[in-house]
Amino acid sequence: MNGQLKAIETLDWLDVVGEGGIILMTSVWIFFIFASRPPGRVTTLLIVGLCCFLISGLLDLLDEFVSYPNDKFWLYWVESLPAFFGMFLMTWALYQWHQEQFKLNQQLCRREAFYREHSQIDFVTQLYRADYMRTLLTLNQSQNIPYSLAMLDIDNFAAFNRRYNTNDGDRLLREVAEITVMNLRQNDLACRYAGDRFILFFPQTHLCDAKLVVQQITQAISHLAFKPQKTGKAVYHDVSYALAEIKQNTDAENAIAQVNQKLEQQKMIRQAQAC
Repeated sequence: MNGQLKAIETLDWLDVVGEGGIILMTSVWIFFIFASRPPGRVTTLLIVGLCCFLISGLLDLLDEFVSYPNDKFWLYWVESLPAFFGMFLMTWALYQWHQEQFKLNQQLCRREAFYREHSQIDFVTQLYRADYMRTLLTLNQSQNIPYSLAMLDIDNFAAFNRRYNTNDGDRLLREVAEITVMNLRQNDLACRYAGDRFILFFPQTHLCDAKLVVQQITQAISHLAFKPQKTGKAVYHDVSYALAEIKQNTDAENAIAQVNQKLEQQKMIRQAQAC
């Protein structure tokens, strides 16, 4: 191309150092993109764009050491075009990267919400835990929404576990939970309170209406022909229950304590009658 090397004393070493530093940093960027990003369209665009920018930088650095004839003006286009094309590709790649990160962030938010919600799910019954019920009742208290609560208890569940095994006990709890949910209305909620006890929430429901739903649930459970693995013979279970219509401004702990205390009293009366 008829270029001639420039004399050393005419070199602009500040430009040489600056342009050489740009080439070095561009090479480092390329290395870290290769090292940190998975293969794909965004990675390819970034690498190609940086390589175009690197070519322009190398030509620009070479221009500091070589002088070209004035009629070789097209060389200046060769120096500039790769940089412009590279910046265009990198700009498009950064936009795609932004979209990629935005989608990943949405997925992480959904995953976080999923785990946050499912951390309150009981592993055995797949119902919400009692803490979730307390949170809901606290929210109801702040909104002054009347509601009824029910507490269910599987009779002689401890004896059933001793006679058979805890695996059958867990399976029974799951089936009871499924029957309970199937018989609830759309806005009602069932949670596992503790052990073999379930707590039911009936929003804006009077005691008599809640009692009808609970009776349907207990009747359905009493007809459940549960077959333990040990014997394979059907075992039937009765369920004790208690109901309470909760007044406004009653906090969650007091509301749960009311219905729990009623259930304990009823079980004590039934035990005394059995004796």
